[in-house]
Amino acid sequence: MTSFAEWNTTPAPPGGPASVLGRMIAILDAVKDSGGSISITDIASTTCLPKSTVSRLVAELTAQRYVERTEDGVTLGLRLFELGTRASLPRRLLTAAAPVIRQLRDVTGERVGLWVQQGTDMVSIAAVAGRLPMLPTRAGMRSPALTTASGKAYLAFCADQDVVDRVTAPLIDDDADHFRAELTHVRASVVATDLEVSYPGIFAVASPVLAGDRVVLGAISIAGPSGAMDPDRVAPLVRAAGTNVSRRLTAA
Repeated sequence: MTSFAEWNTTPAPPGGPASVLGRMIAILDAVKDSGGSISITDIASTTCLPKSTVSRLVAELTAQRYVERTEDGVTLGLRLFELGTRASLPRRLLTAAAPVIRQLRDVTGERVGLWVQQGTDMVSIAAVAGRLPMLPTRAGMRSPALTTASGKAYLAFCADQDVVDRVTAPLIDDDADHFRAELTHVRASVVATDLEVSYPGIFAVASPVLAGDRVVLGAISIAGPSGAMDPDRVAPLVRAAGTNVSRRLTAA
């Protein structure tokens, strides 16, 4: 049923987007193209949408911080800039980490990976093969954050409790207590390990990659045969690699 507000509004020219998502995107594009502030009337004219529809959707977008209302009209909101920053994160991480990954691979001969968190998994955005061919090295592969060294390195420094709660939801009682204690140890040592849990016969070590404000962005890891990797030798190398990537990100 048409609302009184829409019934009393001068019909917009035909050709506007039909779906709610399409209308929101059209509104955001109109605000972006304005180069500053734009009025509801001008948005309606640009998007071919009724003014009442534009007002309602702008209110929803404002509540979610995608746009902001000002004295002059509507401008883009901070949430879009936050999302833009997150979208560029893999590229910035790769640029900062590339020489560090190569150096760590040359020194150890083992597989080196760079990981970011997504949902309850860690996603590989870069990997260099080591001496064990059975270890996957493709970018885009997923591994459970709950069991992998990279996941534990990330979670130990993750300030978003909702993320930690989602990942650790399967754990109960003693297992949950043990995992929390392990994360405490990771925070103290800045190194996480995975001994033959994710892959039989494989030992992995990881360290977080942190932004200048100590926000965790991802993790760098090394993996190799559990019987041939010396934790006392490898852990300082991986920790130094994580610190080096963090410094390169800050300096960029």
